[in-house]
Amino acid sequence: MMEESNQNNWEKTWENNFLEIYHSDILDMGLCVATQEYIPIAEFKVAFLEALELAKKMQWKGFVFDKSALTTFHQPSMEWYYTEWKTELLELGLSQHYKILPPIPWFKTSVDAGIEEIKSNHPDFDFSKINVTYIQSIEGLNS
Repeated sequence: MMEESNQNNWEKTWENNFLEIYHSDILDMGLCVATQEYIPIAEFKVAFLEALELAKKMQWKGFVFDKSALTTFHQPSMEWYYTEWKTELLELGLSQHYKILPPIPWFKTSVDAGIEEIKSNHPDFDFSKINVTYIQSIEGLNS
């Protein structure tokens, strides 16, 4: 995947057994790529807390989460991701998020249902402050 994206100069900055994090100076963005079909929540949190620190250091203007390798949807990870992690990014001024979903028809339905559950469980969380755009690949991102 990353070989096709050299024009945006994505540089790997961190990795574990489940996720890789990249940075593009050209786009002022971070990219997290799932490399396994399932990510345990502890590993998920470690990676995204690392991404938060990188966002602070590199002053990212946007963030891409490539979930295309996933085959399992995990609601507790998604809830933490929205209500805690994205909240901290909002405090940094980063509200632009891009998602690449797996090519599994039910995955988007699970995401939509998960967002509705978060809205129900966290009525004070303001989803309107976060701009999420679904894309097919990082090739659609322009500098």
